[in-house]
Amino acid sequence: MASFLTNDLARYLPRHAMPLYVEEVARGAHPARKFHGHTFMELVLVQSGPGLHLIQADPERLPPHRDKTPSSEFASEIQAGDVLLIYPGVSHSYDRTETLGLVNLVYDPRKLALPLLDGEMMPLFDRLFTPRRAINPELVARPLLHLSPAGSATLSGKIAELAEELSSNRPGRNFYSAAIFMEIIVTLCRAGETAEEAPVPEFLIGDAIRYMYDHLFEPIKIDDLLGVVHMSRRNFFRRFRSATGSTPHAYLKDLRFSHATRLLCRTDLTITEIALKSGFCDGNYLCRLCQERTGMTARRFRDMNRSRPE
Repeated sequence: MASFLTNDLARYLPRHAMPLYVEEVARGAHPARKFHGHTFMELVLVQSGPGLHLIQADPERLPPHRDKTPSSEFASEIQAGDVLLIYPGVSHSYDRTETLGLVNLVYDPRKLALPLLDGEMMPLFDRLFTPRRAINPELVARPLLHLSPAGSATLSGKIAELAEELSSNRPGRNFYSAAIFMEIIVTLCRAGETAEEAPVPEFLIGDAIRYMYDHLFEPIKIDDLLGVVHMSRRNFFRRFRSATGSTPHAYLKDLRFSHATRLLCRTDLTITEIALKSGFCDGNYLCRLCQERTGMTARRFRDMNRSRPE
């Protein structure tokens, strides 16, 4: 795979700053076909267009079912009102940029200390807060959703308000910035739930995801999910991968690991207790998974990310 620039939030922010940053790219100012990646999540609101969004697939990050052809490239037409979601490690660029105007909202969900409350009940929420390891490049190339002109203007205004607050020196700037960011996330999630063009099967997949959340600590079988969505096994797997970019097993594993890491950082429960409360078989498995996904032991991860117990 061709090499590409990888940007880190440290490029934009001073050390210990809140991991949020807004960058606007004026109409026609974005270079064409300049592939780059990030160590963070990136939300992109297309403010003018049209243009072309390109994903350069890394064979090592493709889902198991994908052809591992080197330097595969996936493209999607984009226009004003489209919202893109770029995951860490993904190489992407734009083409036909003559009239393309963007605003980028970059953030690191692993370092944002936000109250999640019932946010996870919104199906789109997990895609916005869980960096993916195995990614369907076609899914990333396509817009996450499309907003009406009024919806796009509202979101643009909220992002501008966030940018102004982040650059201010007012007392409570981080507190208020977090509140604006949460409002942006809810706006996107609710727009995703009500988009007229969203196919009915996507909502059924949302029901399966809600079932996973509700029964996270229990054994969950594929037959349980099939009973929720009333689909054939083959159709369910196809629809689920189209909606989430992963298999139901991998998605559930991601949910459980995300829950486990929150318990590690916010409670004093033992590793074994956390594993059981997250739906894993034992503490040893959770430790191995933590080492694999974060490069740290569970104890080290807890020490590095410790916050006040709930």
